[in-house]
Amino acid sequence: MLQRFARGWGIAKASWAVLKLHPKLLVFPVLSLVAFLVLFAAIALTAWAGLDPAGGYRPQMLDRINPESPIVYVAFFAIYFVCAFIGIFFNAALVFCTLEALAGREPSLRAGLGTAVGRLPQILAWALVASTVGLLLNMLQNALRDRLGFLGSLLGGLLEFAWAVVTYFVVPVLVVDGVGPIEAVKRSSAILKRTWGESLAGEGGLGLIGFLLMLPALMVLAIGTAGTAASPTIFLAVVVPVVILYILTLSLVFGTLGAIFRTGAYVYATTGQAPSDMDPALLQGAFRRK
Repeated sequence: MLQRFARGWGIAKASWAVLKLHPKLLVFPVLSLVAFLVLFAAIALTAWAGLDPAGGYRPQMLDRINPESPIVYVAFFAIYFVCAFIGIFFNAALVFCTLEALAGREPSLRAGLGTAVGRLPQILAWALVASTVGLLLNMLQNALRDRLGFLGSLLGGLLEFAWAVVTYFVVPVLVVDGVGPIEAVKRSSAILKRTWGESLAGEGGLGLIGFLLMLPALMVLAIGTAGTAASPTIFLAVVVPVVILYILTLSLVFGTLGAIFRTGAYVYATTGQAPSDMDPALLQGAFRRK
């Protein structure tokens, strides 16, 4: 645990050094969040359109909705696909600008978005593959859990983690090489094997640092929830919005730091040279061998 914490702290510091010089990199996660909010608002408005003035859903609308209908699954997959596309699109723009920053050039937001637009066919194809595989893995994990209990959950989790490791460099490959999703997965896997050997697991620990920083806010929320009887208005109007804003800010910052480190690891893996702001030993230890 201590070693993981130390490595996570090193990753956070190295990535923060880049973000501190180029704070505009945070714009892409913010744009991604705004796009997600717009999507969810559209879904909420669609649901609201089914309400009658007195409240509740119109009976005729409920009669038309069958939870087992294929259209329900299609709609669910469409939402999942759009969410994947939004995340990948802005991540691609962030990766391009991070590559510019690591090369010593001033990143341009317009160029980052322009690069993502130029890679739109590859991004759409990868979003389709990622969302399909993600749903299939989720279904497989649920099936394994139903049949094998905890062991099934563990096996399903290992499969999901293996997929995440194999696709670790897919977005940088899409941005730099402009290849299709299948070729991008092959190149991502080949980069891992060539640089770190048969890599089994990431050693980042960046998520651990983020969780520890988020823990106080979660504790405040839990304590406040237990004591809402005294002053529920203040808690809901002040404490909850502040906690949510704090958690969102942490998520955006650490998501950006993770993308910066991943891009730095990609540069190291493909060129053999670590970016000036990152310790080669940190990049060499990004994964452990079997």
